Formats: sequence, structure tokens, C-alpha cells
Amino acid sequence: MAWNIGNKALGGGTEKKSVSIGAPISYNSGITGKPYSDGWDIERAYREGLGKVTWVYRAIDAIASNQARLPIMFLEDNSPFGERVPRERENKELTDILNQRSNDGESSFAFRYRLSSQLLMSTRGAFIEIVRGRGGAPVALHLLPPQSTAPVPDQKKFVSAFEIELPGGKKQRLNPKNVIWIRRPHPLDPYLSMTPMESAGVAIETEQLAKLYNRNFLLNDGRPGGLLVLRGQIDEDDKQELAARFRGNLSRTGGIGVISSDDGADFVDTAASPRDAAWDTLRQITKEEILAAFGVPESIIGNASGRTFANAAEEGRVFWGETMDPHLELISRGLDILDDNYYVTFDTSTVPILEMGKQERDRYYLNEVQNGLITPNEYREKTGKPKVDSYLADSMLASPNLAPIGNTEEPMPKEEAMPAAPGAPGMPMPPMEGEVAPAPEGAPPIPPPNPVEEPELPDGAFPKEGEPEDIEVKRFDLEETWETKAAQDVDRWEAIFSRALERYFQRQERVVTEKVTGAKAKRLLSGGELKVENIFDIDIWNKQLQEDLGPVIEGAMLEAATTALKESDEKMDTTEEEVQEYVTSQVERAQSVNDTTRKELAAAILLAALLVGDDEVEASISAKMAMLGTSVAAVFGALLTKRLALTSEVESNAAYNAGLFFGGKRAGATNKTWITRKDTKVRAGHAVIENKTVEIADSFKSGAILRFPGDPLAPPELVINCRCLIRFGE
Repeated sequence: MAWNIGNKALGGGTEKKSVSIGAPISYNSGITGKPYSDGWDIERAYREGLGKVTWVYRAIDAIASNQARLPIMFLEDNSPFGERVPRERENKELTDILNQRSNDGESSFAFRYRLSSQLLMSTRGAFIEIVRGRGGAPVALHLLPPQSTAPVPDQKKFVSAFEIELPGGKKQRLNPKNVIWIRRPHPLDPYLSMTPMESAGVAIETEQLAKLYNRNFLLNDGRPGGLLVLRGQIDEDDKQELAARFRGNLSRTGGIGVISSDDGADFVDTAASPRDAAWDTLRQITKEEILAAFGVPESIIGNASGRTFANAAEEGRVFWGETMDPHLELISRGLDILDDNYYVTFDTSTVPILEMGKQERDRYYLNEVQNGLITPNEYREKTGKPKVDSYLADSMLASPNLAPIGNTEEPMPKEEAMPAAPGAPGMPMPPMEGEVAPAPEGAPPIPPPNPVEEPELPDGAFPKEGEPEDIEVKRFDLEETWETKAAQDVDRWEAIFSRALERYFQRQERVVTEKVTGAKAKRLLSGGELKVENIFDIDIWNKQLQEDLGPVIEGAMLEAATTALKESDEKMDTTEEEVQEYVTSQVERAQSVNDTTRKELAAAILLAALLVGDDEVEASISAKMAMLGTSVAAVFGALLTKRLALTSEVESNAAYNAGLFFGGKRAGATNKTWITRKDTKVRAGHAVIENKTVEIADSFKSGAILRFPGDPLAPPELVINCRCLIRFGE
């Protein structure tokens, strides 16, 4: 480019008068606007450092190339803590300038590589000219020559302009709004930038001189410097002849002086031997000092000999944490003025050593959630995963069975909380045999025990006559007596359904847990052959659900039909084909809970099979078995809490309304009316059909089969969490 015409480092231009280091502009206004140079200005840094000392070149190259290859991204809310801006919403023109092509003559890689190099060598920092289009948006970025650019100080604006000395002596001033000035803050002068070249200057000179001496010594055929002493008199012409022959080669290296003496000739070696000069030690010390000044460990520039893998990895973490991170921050904060809406930063997700650090943090958070210290959703948020809408995901889970112990979003229901052990702090001791446990202070008196013995019933059976006395019935204050009774009946049957399903799910948990902890499952998991069918036979469980839940559905229908037929002599026969077809359809819908359980158990097996240890190798079979047991316990923990309550509510409401429907048809009702609970939990789709009356055979919803609330033939979005009822008219 035209800026390089006067570059002394490239062989052109004239020498500039050196200005003393320190804070020249702050105490010497006479050099305002003049290009700055000192003992290690950028031209000397290039000429004697980058161009001649290997360690300087490799350190600058390592920092500049690692910076230039990272993509630049944008964050929301103009904040370092914001989410990444989606690519479709990024400023495409600015993204292309920073990541593709910065100007017509340079790719973004070349531009940003030179930017880092200048920051590491220039005591004035780096100057970027912003070329703007007609609308004021940046269309290109150019690096100004730091050896020819100087800020013009201003007491109010800090910098009023940037002055550039053009080839030929002409000067041009640029508006500060069109120049980005990036520099490492100087402790004495805000108009200067610190560079590692200054602190490593002596080491760089020593390295250069040592290399030059060795080179020149070899060019002199390896002859040492010394004195040739001739004993006796010698003519001046002969002395000059001998001196000419031994004067040395390049820079007089290996030069030998000639003097006369009495009695013969001697040779005195005046050169330093490699041992005396401590050549190897000197080279090692200067190398370490130069690399330390730049913050680049030797393993980063390609030499990892003499280091363990752990030491080399630690050097990589130090390089990215202590050297690259501040360097990237310095550049990104300078480029941030290019976008007023988003925060400009570097995307370091492709840096392997940083990803290893992230994986270590993720494992730490995983250990926290496994020990019940944070919730699964907190773990997902900390590891960059989206939160899930689940009660258990917001609960702190107790190890090893992942039973819920608390929720961070809402109070935990008493029936789901883990009870404290008897005798624990705050818990009374259990009463002795024959004693009655004392009531807590302020509690009502304990009633005498009920002498009536409850009949022993097989799993899934229920008392078709009478009602269980220990079931809590929810009370609702609805306007009409019939609605109040019907709502209470539905809630009572919800508790009956919950008890039947709970026994069924507990039996599932017991059987599956026994299979998971067995020798067969361990053998199959070890060989990678464990399938969900080995621990959960869905056909058998569906058959048992039909046997357990079918009688409960019939009982709820019979009671509801009795309510619908109270003014008629008719009775509903549950053996009728139409009724049996309905019971079968509702059982089939309830069996979908087993499909969900099967999928979750399959996921638990996959999670255990893919488990790896801390050293990134496959985990032991004992660790896999522990993970499998923990995951299975979590599946049934959710099944026996949230999923149990949801299934009980849906199926009890459906069975009761089905009984009303079939009872109303048998009683000769000609139409039916939709009744809601009239509270804030009623969904909008049901609120709009409140008190809507249709013919007995018609559907309440156009485009969907909805004969009554909870209809198994209706889509799930019209059934789940529904608590509505139907009422009949003449």
C-alpha cells in the first residue's frame, strides 16, 4: 500500500529523530502531531526483533494467527451476558467486513493478523480507519501506519484529530469518529501503548548479538581471536603481512594481532570459549525471557519436549486465559463502536482447550445436581441448555434415587415431599405399642379409631357400593345443587382412580427395579445389548392396566348414570356392547401412559450405555449400573407424582361424564348442556361453550368429536386437565 513507501523497515525513507521514552506528549507539546519513535518503536521492533529473532516472530505469529482465525459474533442487549444474535438478524455487511473481507486489498484474516502484530510491536497502538458509505455505515476497514500516525491531543475531547504524515512530507488529519484507536493502556501516558518488545528489549538484543557472533565466527573458518607473538625482531613489512593474513573476516571476528618478541613465537588465545560464554545457558535464558514477555509458552509454538501431557495442556490453558483473553478483549472493545445495537466479541467455542474447561465445569454442575444441591433446570441453564417445563426439573433431587426434596419455583405439595425420619430434629418419636401418638400443639383432638374393618380387596378392585371413608373430597361452591354434587362426585372418583393407578405404578416400579438390578441386566448392559423389552414388557402391563382400571371406569359410569337416571326407573347395564366399547376406548387411551414410560426407560438405558468417565473413556459397568438405577428411579419418581395426578384427573372426569352421557341417553334426554367449573382454570376453548346446548347425538366442537367432557375420541388438547360436566334437558 502507499503507506509503506516511507517504511524504514522495508528499506525506504529517512531516519527520524528518536524521542525519549516516557510520556512525551504530556510534558512536551512541541512534538504534538509528530510521529513517535523511541528505543523500541515499531520500525526497530520489526527490524531487530520480528525480522531477526525467532522467538519474537513465533510469539507474535502465535497470538496474531490465533486471534485472526476466530470468528467475530454479536450478543443481544449490547451486553457481554446477552444471548448470541441469530445469523439472520446480524448486520450482514459488518459481519462480512470482520469475518470475510475487510477491504479490497485484504481479507479479514490478513487485516486482523496485522492488527494484532501492530498491537504487540507499536508503542503508539494500532489505528483503524473506518471507510463509510453514503448512509454512514462502515463499508471497509484500513490499518493506518502507526509509525506515521499521531493523535492530536485536546483538553476537552482528549483527541481532536488523527494526523498522518504522507510520503513526501504532506500531512492529513482524520476525524476521530472515523478512526478506531486500540492500545494497551500505558501507566504514565494515555497517548502511548505498552508492548512486550520494551520489557524484552535487552533479551532480544542479547539473543541477536549471540547469534551474530556465532555466525561470524563460523564465517571466519572457526578461527579464534588471539595474539601471535614472534620471538625476536621482525620487519614492519613482515608484521603487516602477517597481520593482514590473520586480521579476521566479517566484523573482524577471529582477528589475530601480530607483535614481535625475543626467542621464538607463541600464540595467545584471547577469544571466549563456548564454555566460558555459557552459550547454551545464555540462549535458554533469553528464549524464556522473550516468550515470558509475550505470554506464549514454548509448547504453543510447537516444542512440547520435556513436558507431560498435563503440563502441555496447562500451558495451553494459561496461554488462552492469561494472554489471548485480554488480547481478544482489547480488540473486541475497540471494534464494538462499529455496532450500536449489539455487543461485539469473539466466538471461542471452537478452541479445544477452552472447550475442555467448559466440559470440566459441566461435570462439576452435573455432580452438583446429582448430589441434590441444584435443580436439573439450574444445571441446564448453567450449561447452556434450554430449561424444560417439568415439576421435577425445578426440584432438588436427593441422591441416589433422585426423589424430589424441594422445588425452586413453587411450594412442594405435602404428599410429594420426602418425610423426615421419626426421631429426627423436629420430628416426634413413634409411639410404643398400645400408646396413642400425641397431637401437635394447637391441632384438633384425635378422633377415636374407626372400629369398622375395611374389606381386603385385590389390586385394582374397588368398593362398588358405598364410598371410601378416608378419601379427601374437594368442595366447590357452585350455584346449583346438582352441579355441586356432581363436582364432588368427580373429585371423589379422581381420588379412587389415583389410588388404583398408584398401586399399579408402584407394582411397575417394583418389577422394573428388580429386573434393572439383576445379573441379566448387568450382563446385557456390559455387552451393549440391553433393550427396554428386557425390563418392561408393554403388552403385559397394558393387559394388567385393563384388568385394574376397567372395573374402576365401570363403577364411575354406574354412579354417574344413577345421577342421570334418578327420576327414571331405567338402569345402565355395563355389559351392553356400546358401554363395553366405550370402556375399551378409555382403557386404550390410558394405556398411552405405558408408551411414555417405555420411551423414558429406553432413554435411561441409552444414557447408561453412553456413560463415560472423567478420563473421557468408557465408564465401568458398576458406574453404568448406578446411572441406570438412578435414571429408572427418576422415571418412576415423575410417574408417581405429576403424571399420576394428571392421568387420574383425566380418566376420572371422562368416566363420570361418560356415565352421565349413556345414562342420559337411556333416560330419553334429547339435548345436553356443557357446564364448566366457573373458575380461572377453565381453558378458553371450554369457556366459549359454557352453557352451550346441542342435540344428544351432536358434538360440542365443530371439526372435532367431543360428545362430552373427557371424551376418549376427542383430541388431547380438548381433554387434558378438563374438569367440565354435562347436564341434560327434555
